[in-house]
Amino acid sequence: MDFQQENNDLLPVRLNAEPSIFRGCSLSELMLLVTMDGIVMVPDSVIVYGLFGYLMMGVGIGLLLVIAWVVICATVLQKLKCDRLLRYYQLRLRLWLEDLRLLRSTFIRKSQIWDIDRRLK
Repeated sequence: MDFQQENNDLLPVRLNAEPSIFRGCSLSELMLLVTMDGIVMVPDSVIVYGLFGYLMMGVGIGLLLVIAWVVICATVLQKLKCDRLLRYYQLRLRLWLEDLRLLRSTFIRKSQIWDIDRRLK
């Protein structure tokens, strides 16, 4: 076992992290998944089934779709988070959005020699 692996197993690191609740996702991640999927799936299924005259069936199908997508997305996140540092996938998502110029760049991503410009007088 190398030093970095031992360092990740320290008790303070585990205490500061949110506990995993479902498939490696914390409560905040699960609530984000449920909210995002609910905003998309329920209205879409209500519209589609409403056109056929089954409005309440559309609500039920939409809620079942939310549950299914939460399970699928939690499984994908579990694979992304496997043996990674805390908040690794969130950082990768932010870097990807910066590459697409959807977010303002806040990270230094170029390799150069940095100088603090302290000259002796």
